[in-house]
Amino acid sequence: MRLRSIINTARVTKDLQLRFLLGNYNYEPLPSPTCIRLLEVFPCSENTIIQCSLKTFELQDAPSFRALSYTWGESHVKLSSSLKENSNIVKQLTEAKVRAEYESPEGPRRRFIICDGRLIKVTRNLRDALRMLAGAIRLPRMPKTPTYYWVDALCMDQSNVPERNDQVERMGDVYRKADGVIVWLGKEDEFTSDALKTMRTIAATDESDWPFVPYTSFYEHEATQHTYRPNLSFYNWLGFMVLINRPWFKRVWVVQEIALAKSAIVVCGRQVFPWTMLSKSLSFVKATKWYHHLHTEKLKHLTTLQKQPGIYKRVLRSKLSVGISPVYLNETRMAISGPPNPTMNGAVRPPSLRMLLDKHRFSGSSDPRDKVYAFLGLADRAMAPFRTHPTALTPDYNLSVQAVYTEAARVFMASYESLALLSHVEDPSLRRIEGMPSWVPDLSVALDPYPLRFRGPGLWKAAGNCKWKMNQTRMVQGLLDVQGYQLDYIDGTSILLDESVDPSASWASLVKLTLSLDMPYPGPSKHGGRPSRMEVLWRTLTTDIYAHVHPAPPAVGSLFVDYILNLQIRHRLTPWSGKDAFQPHHSPLSDSIYPEWRTLLSLEPPDSPYCLARYKERLTSVVESMFNGTYSPIELAQLQHELDQSGGKKRRVFKTRGGYMGTGPRSLQAGDEVWILHRAGLPFVLRPQPNGNFRIIGESFVYGIMHGEALELDRPRRHITID
Repeated sequence: MRLRSIINTARVTKDLQLRFLLGNYNYEPLPSPTCIRLLEVFPCSENTIIQCSLKTFELQDAPSFRALSYTWGESHVKLSSSLKENSNIVKQLTEAKVRAEYESPEGPRRRFIICDGRLIKVTRNLRDALRMLAGAIRLPRMPKTPTYYWVDALCMDQSNVPERNDQVERMGDVYRKADGVIVWLGKEDEFTSDALKTMRTIAATDESDWPFVPYTSFYEHEATQHTYRPNLSFYNWLGFMVLINRPWFKRVWVVQEIALAKSAIVVCGRQVFPWTMLSKSLSFVKATKWYHHLHTEKLKHLTTLQKQPGIYKRVLRSKLSVGISPVYLNETRMAISGPPNPTMNGAVRPPSLRMLLDKHRFSGSSDPRDKVYAFLGLADRAMAPFRTHPTALTPDYNLSVQAVYTEAARVFMASYESLALLSHVEDPSLRRIEGMPSWVPDLSVALDPYPLRFRGPGLWKAAGNCKWKMNQTRMVQGLLDVQGYQLDYIDGTSILLDESVDPSASWASLVKLTLSLDMPYPGPSKHGGRPSRMEVLWRTLTTDIYAHVHPAPPAVGSLFVDYILNLQIRHRLTPWSGKDAFQPHHSPLSDSIYPEWRTLLSLEPPDSPYCLARYKERLTSVVESMFNGTYSPIELAQLQHELDQSGGKKRRVFKTRGGYMGTGPRSLQAGDEVWILHRAGLPFVLRPQPNGNFRIIGESFVYGIMHGEALELDRPRRHITID
């Protein structure tokens, strides 16, 4: 500790001496909004202070330059050291943590560089990136020219808000003008060699062979059984997972930086490789759906890794996966920089701003306003919202985050003449930005779970084709005037899986809700005849969609029966299981929290495929096939996926006073109201306020009223305000 203190004191003394001798760098104003600064980095040795120079050019007349893409904060994945800390291995790049770091009095840890004889403070990771550029001549496959680079933190005067507004608005033009982009992922670590082995091996495969790679062949140790399977070990894949979870992949600005790059080179320490190699690896895991396997929650159970984890012991204790962020990042680059579109005279059609915000909602930024501004340079200006609001969302860092997000929501709703954006409002428990109207999505947080419209081709129109009469003046004031119908009040809710230590408690609450339904089920039936309680339950839990088919085929009900059988076996045997002997290791489950499946099944009509007699027949068949060694619950994997996406884990099941069953946000509670709003697509859970207005709690699925059936109930149309 004393030695560290002496070193820190010496460092502070040196910094003070440099500051006294050289002084701090002061930016000169840019001559015009179309000018940019370029950074010239001078060669230097490893241990000397970095020296550079900033020069001003008109963008159209600028000399050859490349842009640097990096993350302002730390560049490495921080592996959790205990299971309690493992909620998400890459949380270091979430908006809250980055924002807290940059809003602290001292900001992130910084280092000095010398620019035109004056000192500039930069983050440690940028310092490392600049040192890499200064020694680029010694790195293989790195371009030896130009010596000019565009680096956002240095080429823009971050303290000059008007300049920052102009420069951010033109960043897309800067990246289009640049000769290419150099991606700095940070220094190497002990996992980098495995990551490179993975990417090089996949890069050598023929894309035409990918459809022949079996889904389950990922778990085979040798590639000889399947010619098309790349011969990679689990360790190689773990290294790739660590690399792909570096903070750079979660940064919001990299979407534009990589998408507009004429060419891209990736640098990790002294390892240099083309983006195309990384791109092909991401395309491979998507095409083969191997990203389902690339999760430490699955890999940690493999015998090989349990016996010999090697350097990945801490990695396997962390919740790490490939995830969708790098996959979507790669897709956006391919969409924008891909082959020309013949229908557009060889041009490439940029994505809409709405699509960009949806796909990259999970990205992080130190300034929450950049969750909007970072995509303006990529978006198609001929599409909404710019088609009707051409000057909307111009970068202005004088505006508050609340103002930027509210304006984004307003112009989207106005340009689409739709309330569909309400489905992108996150659960109230997840919101971070205070003081925003409840109808405005908080773009600073990832949306989890994703909106129900991504479930499949349901084309839900709960309010039919009823039009919405908007009042944009009131929207600017934070008030959303809507029209619709009050369907019912919520009077019963389920327990979520993470709200009880006993896994059967959640299912017990679901069965209890189902038993409380009055039969016949209310509302017109779309399936021929009135559904039974069991059918209402499984169709609600799957949002009546299975494998993108709507309505879900009746055969899914038979799968659900098998699912119940497996649940009962698991719930009843769990307290008695043990490695050494078949002895009770816990207290037996209380009947009060054990699902009353028998009671529910006994209430089914005799001709129901879910009646108790047929259930017993299926139970006998399953047990017999278990004895014969022929039973496999593999088909339940797809059903489990559907349940995970539509209910159970992240959405709360509810029952209304009138006997409807549905799923909604986890924050819903008894007393909340279910509304059918014009041009909203789905029903919504609203909470009445003392002032007579309502607050959005979130979207919902209500079985039996998703296709305009509520319009046949003669509910009075009402005009209400959401604040």
